[in-house]
Amino acid sequence: MKKIISMLTLSTLLLVVGCKPEAPNDETQEKNHQDTHKVTVVFTPGKMEGNKFVPVSSLGKTLSFTASAESSWKPDNTIQPIQGVSYFVQVKHYSKAGEELNREYATNGEDLIHQHFFIPNKIKSEKALEWISYQYLDTKPWDAPISTDAEVIGTKNPIGLKGVMVFKQAGRELQIWLRLLHARGSKFSSANVASPFYAPGMWTANGAYDLDLNFDVEVLPNN
Repeated sequence: MKKIISMLTLSTLLLVVGCKPEAPNDETQEKNHQDTHKVTVVFTPGKMEGNKFVPVSSLGKTLSFTASAESSWKPDNTIQPIQGVSYFVQVKHYSKAGEELNREYATNGEDLIHQHFFIPNKIKSEKALEWISYQYLDTKPWDAPISTDAEVIGTKNPIGLKGVMVFKQAGRELQIWLRLLHARGSKFSSANVASPFYAPGMWTANGAYDLDLNFDVEVLPNN
């Protein structure tokens, strides 16, 4: 009888071990993309027509800055956008070898765990929209051009490789904290909600960041 009980106990243990679910992958440790070594951010003035952005050169000049690991992620210049003008903001990531990495952040499921944030620095979250607005304009396909009839998916799946930003206050110092979230499991909450552009949700607290830098902005008055 003892032998039978021992065999049953062993069988039960083997069954429990065999049925034990696998631990979920920690996406912050098992990356499916190369690391960003340099980033360029381009601001193109224009206007929105529905979900489509149309560049308008008469509204101002195109602005940009570059930052890299070599510069300790310090941007190479201060941008000077015009108050109230809509800017198409395109973030381009590059590897150490100079290869563009945007595809790696936007495909193969990486879009579900990555999201760029544009956070007005040293400003309370509830005041962020008094300084800037931002609309995610990520598209399907991910590399559709600036003016496109491609499907805009940014409202339901915000990545932030492309978007539209408006600077609302002129003549005051502004610094924006640009961060690229790499969520541990998903960037969405249990209710399938994504964070606003200016405040990573508390459900992302165990994530990591593939990009983390500050850039200065001098907003010019719209005369």
